[in-house]
This record gives sequence, C-alpha cells and structure tokens, in this order.
Amino acid sequence: MRSRRFGWLAAAGAAGALALGMFAGTARATPVSESMPEILPVGSEPQPPPSPVVWEGGNVRFGNVLLETATKTVVVTGWVNQTEGPIEVMVCGAKGKVHEAVLVAPVNPLDLQSACLLAGMKGGKPMPEFGMGPPDGSPVDIIVEWEADGETKRARAESFAWNVKTQAPLPDGPWLFTGSMFKDGEFKAFAEESLAVTYWDPYAILNIASEVGRDDELLEANPRTVPPYGTPVRILLRPAGAPPAPSP
Repeated sequence: MRSRRFGWLAAAGAAGALALGMFAGTARATPVSESMPEILPVGSEPQPPPSPVVWEGGNVRFGNVLLETATKTVVVTGWVNQTEGPIEVMVCGAKGKVHEAVLVAPVNPLDLQSACLLAGMKGGKPMPEFGMGPPDGSPVDIIVEWEADGETKRARAESFAWNVKTQAPLPDGPWLFTGSMFKDGEFKAFAEESLAVTYWDPYAILNIASEVGRDDELLEANPRTVPPYGTPVRILLRPAGAPPAPSP
C-alpha cells in the first residue's frame, strides 16, 4: 500500500533529493574509471527533477505544462498518435505506451502532476492494482482542441474511445485525478509515462471514471471522431463542469 501522494512542493523536493542521490544508507558503486558513469544500485537512480516554475502574466508554467490560474485549467500540447485499434491510454508521454495511446504529450510527468495539484486537484484512496478500482480523486474534464478548416475544433477526450462491446463511443463523463506516487525511489509516472488512461492504472496521473476502466480489451480508438494522425492538439484539464476556456 503506497502512502498518500505529496503536494506539488513536496513532490518537487523529493524529486530534487532523488536527483542529488540523497538515499540514506544506500551504498554507491565505484566508477570503473573517471570517464565512466557511476553505476547505482537498483532503485537509487536519479529521477528527472521538475522544471523551474515560471510566471507568465498571472499564469504558471512548469516546463511544457501551463496552468491558467483564473480558470484552474492545466494545458499541454501534443499530437494525435493513434486513430484506430485497441487502446489503454488516452494521453501518454513521448516515451510512453505509444502503441496503445490516442494522444501523445511530451511533458515531464512531475510537471503535469505539480500543475494539477496547484490547480486544486486532489487524489483519493489509491487503487491496489491495474484494472482494480474504482479510482478516486477530483473529477476532471479533458478537452481536446485542434485547428481544422480555419477554425478551432473542440471535443471531449472520452469521445475518442470506441466501446467494442456496445459498438458506441463512450458517453460524456469525467476523468479522475488520482495522481502518481513515489515508490522504491522512483516517481512511478516516469516508468511508462501514462498521463491519462482508459484502463485503470494506479501509477497514472488521471484515470477514466467509467467502469470500462476495468477491462483492457474493451476500448479502441474511435476513427469517427479522432482527428487525423499527426494533428497538433491542445489538451485542457479543468474541474469537471467548468465552462470552456476561450481559445488563444
């Protein structure tokens, strides 16, 4: 059972400690030579630290993640990665499960979690295992925007998933900010960079609230609604039920 997730400052501090190799009682291996990198014991490898926080006209930027403070909307950019076939992930990082993810957003997962926490999102009781839920946390709408025919198109992320059992797209519904965690010296969202998932994952940052999350063979990308492969997208995470933020 993992401990409750840290606030964003605690997470940043922990990541910094990891990056500096501050592991009490952990012996380090001796480098083979001065030109060779040090080989560290399993579980003590440095983790990528969060990006510096930058204020932009009242908004906050964490690397490639923007927090619009007035609307508490977290914004990342990416592209369409998959338009058909089985999926377990709605949004993953560039080194994530791209073989089963609809969208890719090249962000530091710790930056994304920090922005979500600062926006007021809270995780609940952790899930014990993959596919075992339900997940718990703040309800979040995931809205995807892209440009086509000279105008901004907008859709809910769940509409990009097709239920093979019901032969219908997923109905409108929230996602849940469950948050990832530190375990065995690693921030687990770095392992597979699963940012928002359709198959319940205790290490992902956001999980779908629907019961379809129990089954990893139930969903496919919806070619009727997903924009063309490679389309640049803007992904907005905002408190469920909030009015849409105006497009830039």
